[in-house]
Amino acid sequence: MKYYLRLFSLSVLLCLTGQVYATKEAYNTGWQLNIDNNIFKRYMKDRDYTGGIAFTAAGSRAQSGWLNIDLVRGWVFDDLPIIESDSSLIKKHSVQYGMVFFTPDDISTAQPVLDDRPFASLFYISNTELSVHPSKDKAYRSSLTIGLLGLDLAGEIQGTLHEITGSDEANGWDNQISAGGEPTAMLTLSVQQKQSDSANYQLSSHLEGNVGFSTDANAGLNWRWGRLNTPWWSFNPSHHEYIASAVSNARGISGSKPEFYVFASANIKYRFYSSLLQGQFRDSTHTLDSNQIEQLLASISTGVTREFGDNLRVSLFVRGVSSEIKGPNARELWWASLVINRAW
Repeated sequence: MKYYLRLFSLSVLLCLTGQVYATKEAYNTGWQLNIDNNIFKRYMKDRDYTGGIAFTAAGSRAQSGWLNIDLVRGWVFDDLPIIESDSSLIKKHSVQYGMVFFTPDDISTAQPVLDDRPFASLFYISNTELSVHPSKDKAYRSSLTIGLLGLDLAGEIQGTLHEITGSDEANGWDNQISAGGEPTAMLTLSVQQKQSDSANYQLSSHLEGNVGFSTDANAGLNWRWGRLNTPWWSFNPSHHEYIASAVSNARGISGSKPEFYVFASANIKYRFYSSLLQGQFRDSTHTLDSNQIEQLLASISTGVTREFGDNLRVSLFVRGVSSEIKGPNARELWWASLVINRAW
């Protein structure tokens, strides 16, 4: 607990002091908007991973300003010997602001549903550095995420959305993990390796470790086919913790036809711990024990990306994850995602 509190305090201090350090990267290389919703789950019932939204700003601006934690991320990761360095190294930075919400299947009762997943929410900021080694067809990603669990705002947002759409009222948010708010954090290190490609397809592998509010190790494969004009390292749907993680924008080849491709990914994860299911240090009305959660998880995704105009890309895809919990309410998670990406 002391480690998380120290990390959170240091991150906030650095955000407020607005530390800046130089880089050759362009100040603004683009942005991305992610919107997730589980509209395909059980005939459009808003349950489980009920949804999320995130905005990503890319470029050297992700290393400066009052609301970023990249200096802390660099302090943790930049001197690691596993992240190799050479003269051809390409570095990209991004910062993501987002929120994700989770509910049990029965949201009508105000009492905790003890044999199902608890209500949970996370509001977060995440800074990512991508280090690409072109000669080795390898790319490293290091991320630091800090956030708050259990904010009342989560229930208010879902309540407003359900009122607008005429959906069932969610009455159990008082029972959410860390109700009232609790700081949390996660460190992520991953490596992506290009396996094969041609003019119209690419295949890459992905290895990743996370320590923090989700502690796990995972591996995946990413594939896309069609009219491609962006580098392989800009595409990695396996890099996600529910909502897609912060991306590094890349412009397409100048003068090329608009990008248009289909894609798929598959991922396997061994999860040791999840704050969103098991809680953290603050007392919660309802949490799951380690023997109530599935540690081995599999996920798949498939979708399509289309470029419109000058480097404006829209992606639609569906992701499915095997059940995260055991017992009578064990079920897969399915959700749809809309991604709008603009590269400068």
